Amino acid sequence: MPAPESDRIAPCAGLARCFRHAAELTLPGLIGLASALLLLKDIAAAESDYKVVRPPTHVVGTAVPAPEGPVILTVSGKILPPDGRTEIAFDRAGLESLGVVSFTTATNWTDGATVFEGVLLKNVLEAVQIEPDSKELLLTALNDYQAVMPVEDALDWPVILAFKENGRELSVRDRGPLWVVYPCHVNDRFATRLYLSRWVWQLASISVR
Repeated sequence: MPAPESDRIAPCAGLARCFRHAAELTLPGLIGLASALLLLKDIAAAESDYKVVRPPTHVVGTAVPAPEGPVILTVSGKILPPDGRTEIAFDRAGLESLGVVSFTTATNWTDGATVFEGVLLKNVLEAVQIEPDSKELLLTALNDYQAVMPVEDALDWPVILAFKENGRELSVRDRGPLWVVYPCHVNDRFATRLYLSRWVWQLASISVR
């Protein structure tokens, strides 16, 4: 329903109000505002800077089917799937049902621009229905290496669980079957030390905490 005339703000008046509030900000406040706007710009770019290879077929809010093939990922912890399971297991088909995307980015471990294909981590979290107050993800690899990722990384950026590199399936020997890949082509912060530990390859499980 449209807002009453008295509750609406004319475009020029709204713009003037924004400038007035900006003028009242201190220098640190202006710097913070600029940083926030840049972050929003980066996120918007990230959302449009990947290619949809196959759209999702799984309907969010319905139970994830039990795997029929080899399990390549399990998700547990603070999840609320409709069927009440405490752990959700995915085979390759189950993951692909969440949608397949690809993007081209550079990494610290590959030569030049590399095309990665996989599933958005955000889609995995939506499929298992993580609890609203979830803060972090404990990522565990096949060799028991562990890293902690803030949930916001997955929700705000197109982080993918890659299973292909330049069209080639990722084997265990090639950091597969799943490799956590950040979109460095959108923001080079993901190539800094703070994030590099979160690029978990041979990913086997995720515990939502």
